[in-house]
Amino acid sequence: MSLCEKHAPYTLNAMIGNRLARDRLAQFGIDALGAKRTAAIMIYGPSGTGKTSAAHAIAYSNGFELIELNASDYRDSETLSKRVLPLAATRGLFSKKCLILFDEIDELSRLDTGSEKVILKLVKESRHPIILIANDYWNKKVAFLRDSVERLEFKRPDSEEVKSFLKRIASEEKKEVSDEILAEIAKRSNGDVRGALNDLEMMMGARPELLEFLGLRDRKAEIFKVLDKIFFSSDFDMARNAVSTSDVDLDMMFNWIGQNIPNKFLSKSSIFEAYENLSRASMFNEKASRKSYYGYLRYASVLMSSGVSLSSNGNVSRLTPYAFPSRISKMSKTKKSRESLNAIALKLSVSLHANRKTIINDHLPVFNMMINKAIEAYGAEAVQEFMEMKYKLEKEEVAIIAAYSRFSS
Repeated sequence: MSLCEKHAPYTLNAMIGNRLARDRLAQFGIDALGAKRTAAIMIYGPSGTGKTSAAHAIAYSNGFELIELNASDYRDSETLSKRVLPLAATRGLFSKKCLILFDEIDELSRLDTGSEKVILKLVKESRHPIILIANDYWNKKVAFLRDSVERLEFKRPDSEEVKSFLKRIASEEKKEVSDEILAEIAKRSNGDVRGALNDLEMMMGARPELLEFLGLRDRKAEIFKVLDKIFFSSDFDMARNAVSTSDVDLDMMFNWIGQNIPNKFLSKSSIFEAYENLSRASMFNEKASRKSYYGYLRYASVLMSSGVSLSSNGNVSRLTPYAFPSRISKMSKTKKSRESLNAIALKLSVSLHANRKTIINDHLPVFNMMINKAIEAYGAEAVQEFMEMKYKLEKEEVAIIAAYSRFSS
């Protein structure tokens, strides 16, 4: 179980930040318990600020039966009319009140035909409380609701609040994480509590230098939400737009998707098809770089997003947390050795008249064999003196070439 799932708040008091907004929601829950009807509320604000968690907390603490529809569900008029509209004038299971939750209401897709009319009817007539969640209240897709709902903004908590929260979670998990790392995660999260928790989970037991790969979360769509839309959505446009509106570069996204395909897809055929589409995305990505024609990136983006998403047969794991890309972790571990190889290649390029990549991949294996044979014949000191005189290589650099393996670097 991920930290986000394990430490999901069951009450509004367990959340951080947005005190006034949480007080209003607490009153909303009380009113809904006693009144026949309450005005629907639209909670809006940046990703990761606790909008959905707050709605879940209201349902749990007031004993509401939760009826939730998010962007990965079909929300067309027929589905809503059959599944949700009958609840408008009836009691829930065991005569309990329901809380009807529309998550990501500002992301109704082109497949959600006729949904606006049904949702508006629910908002105006339902005897059950309704909460709608959006990132952007001013998105034109929710314009039809603005005159019929109360709006409630969730803002980003400050970094000190996030740091204190992370410190408490680390303590509960019995993990030692330095104040410096906690402060850096809180700063980089930019008020995204869910993102901060995911970063904390990655950094538990990891070296501090891995922080550089977390990046700032001031994005249109942060990476975990993008991955959710790729792995849990069956909508072509939603998956494609998740990548195209994200500020995460394609290479980073490629690594995240490739690492998590076998974690999320449970069907072998889905895994095979997803990797096949990802390999085609890699091909177009490489072509764009090699030919300097970046129109190919459009194909790469679609294949790694919609291509992977539509590979799913619906058998997807929601419990397995996202894994940090092992390739990125390995790149961090080998950073110093790669820097040394680049410095060596730069010196050798004067004599070999080749680029850095060619020297590392093609020439250094030959140098490795020649140096080791020469050491056996003439001794290490003589070889080092020759390499210094001929190629300006220092003693440590000759030792690196002698130990070089193309497959370990």
